[in-house]
Amino acid sequence: MIAVAPARWPELQTERLRLVCPASPEFDATAAYLMPGARRFVDQHPDEEAAWWSIATIIGHWHLRGYGHFAVCERDTGLQVGLVGPWYPRGWPEPELSWQLLDGAEGKGYATEAARAVLNWLFQDKGWASCISLVDPENDRSVAMVERLGARAEGMFHHRMAGDMRIWRHLPRTVAGRKLLEGI
Repeated sequence: MIAVAPARWPELQTERLRLVCPASPEFDATAAYLMPGARRFVDQHPDEEAAWWSIATIIGHWHLRGYGHFAVCERDTGLQVGLVGPWYPRGWPEPELSWQLLDGAEGKGYATEAARAVLNWLFQDKGWASCISLVDPENDRSVAMVERLGARAEGMFHHRMAGDMRIWRHLPRTVAGRKLLEGI
């Protein structure tokens, strides 16, 4: 159950979540992530300048690649809960589905729900044949999540700054002639 806006800046919806492109003029990334009192990312550096560069990178990725992280919001409250989406920075082996939840949003199934919506968008609307997720093998929660999404382990990738990560491959599933991931 995905609703995709035909505009340049897509918006996806699930039962509980609204995924908005942070590059869209309708989305106020400064208020959402950079103003005093904004919720902090799980791995966000405490330096305000570093946070600005992170948000600028996320928005710029949409302009450079035509896709990127979606800001994930609760549909009922509008509360920002994280970022989920495709990510392909220099040095990565291929486009990756990644996620990052804000403090307090973990353990509610938001990342999995949002990831399913994004994978359906990538496979159905963008025509992708596959994508990967790079996961620290010691991160049990993320390993469990990619397994719930039906990804398969393929090997390891080493990045000079991020270290060793396991490669997990996401492929579309076909149901009645239509690509679809379960659980939306």
